[in-house]
Amino acid sequence: MTTGQTIRRIRTSLGMTQAELGALIHFTQPAVSQLEHDGPAVYDVRVLRRVAAALDVPVGILVVESDEEADVRRRQFFKAGATGVGAAIAGKTRPVVGTSASAGAKIGASDVERISSSINKIHELQLLAGGNRLCEIATNEVRYVEQLLDSGSYNDKVGKALTSVGAEMMTAAGWIHYDAGHWMEAKRYYADAAQAATISGDGIAAAHAWINACLLSYREGSRPKEGIQLAEAAQLAARREGGPKLRALAAIREAEARSVVGDRTAMVAAVNRAHRAYESTRGDDPGYLAHLPEAQLSGLTGLAFMRLGDHQQATTYLRSAIDGTAIYPREQTAWQIRLAQNYVQAGNIADGCTLLIENFETISKVASTRLQTALTTVAGELRQHLSVAEVRLFFERWTAR
Repeated sequence: MTTGQTIRRIRTSLGMTQAELGALIHFTQPAVSQLEHDGPAVYDVRVLRRVAAALDVPVGILVVESDEEADVRRRQFFKAGATGVGAAIAGKTRPVVGTSASAGAKIGASDVERISSSINKIHELQLLAGGNRLCEIATNEVRYVEQLLDSGSYNDKVGKALTSVGAEMMTAAGWIHYDAGHWMEAKRYYADAAQAATISGDGIAAAHAWINACLLSYREGSRPKEGIQLAEAAQLAARREGGPKLRALAAIREAEARSVVGDRTAMVAAVNRAHRAYESTRGDDPGYLAHLPEAQLSGLTGLAFMRLGDHQQATTYLRSAIDGTAIYPREQTAWQIRLAQNYVQAGNIADGCTLLIENFETISKVASTRLQTALTTVAGELRQHLSVAEVRLFFERWTAR
């Protein structure tokens, strides 16, 4: 996406009209429209600062890679003092991430709350922008928390809370790096998160770290049994302290891991456990799980059935995921890619290609190394079917993109 397209996508995801954004940045509605169509104002650092503040996102999210000329213009205006990718996400009293916390600085509950808000914001931005463009932000946020833990002054209660949110920040950074294809960095963040959660005695944070580490284990394909063990440990921790969505996520990750080893009976049992947990009202989930809609659970269920080769069941769940994620276009695109992959694996070559062609503009540009890798895998499978007209049409667009 261009800078203008990024502004438009974030604005619409917030339910904000062009007129409302204009009121916040002192632009008319037509001027906002021109901005979203990459008018000259997108290269004005003062404008981008106001837009970033109005949308509550870092300036670095709005500045996207494009051509060499645009990169030169961006370097010029960043020299003029733009906040840049290293800007802090949370409250305005936070120092710029990447600077050192003052030795002995007093840390209180308000600092912990600002970091917690940053975690929620990172998860929201990941749904909108993708991991590739958030890695540096997430890394710097982790460094900031580590600096507070190492250099700050706080009592035992604040120290425990700070360690807990640090664990959650590390897990968030791990997911961002996983989505960007940086698996080794993701693994390191998850390990650090689990350790920090254990130190603070935070079962919810530990469960979240193990859930994501489980995903990494079976996605690598070499350690699915380890993934099952991690998912089981996460469910045990979540059962004691977690809410419905955390327990559901832990169970569905177990289902995915079991689908990799081909254990259908245990996989279906885990799927049923996940859906029962989601419908439960026991316990409270942390704020970062507010983005976990039922459609996400449906999509992950569909992936588990797809790995088992039950493509009919997978189609039902993946279609439900697509229908339920309209509010997050990037997530909807992700499930469209997976449904196309399911069609191709089932031998429905024309249907898979038709889905890809109808949504090619968004699918081919989705900002996620993880999803682009999946799309490339599908394209590789389609090369065996060039006799199908839809496949040839797909590759005409694929080659020209």
